[in-house]
Amino acid sequence: MRKEKIMNDLIEELKKTMKREISGPSWVVDELFKPLTEAKSIDEWHEDYGDALWWTFPIQESPYCGSPLDEDWPGYHTHWTPIVIPAAPAPKEGE
Repeated sequence: MRKEKIMNDLIEELKKTMKREISGPSWVVDELFKPLTEAKSIDEWHEDYGDALWWTFPIQESPYCGSPLDEDWPGYHTHWTPIVIPAAPAPKEGE
């Protein structure tokens, strides 16, 4: 199974779990995930966003990681999603 499919499935499972557990409306969960899962047009990008993952649709290749300001910018990507920077892993017991 492709990594992208696995990640999308995990996100959907997390959303389902959150919707079951919250006391408010379920659409709040969808709105929470939109910035991470909904591609934005290149027109919405600004250099203050920094590097991003760049896509063409339909998706047929891995995303370009960087910005349109890069010297090696391919020039044909039309949409972007932010790069999610993970938190540091919790220390293992005894460390």
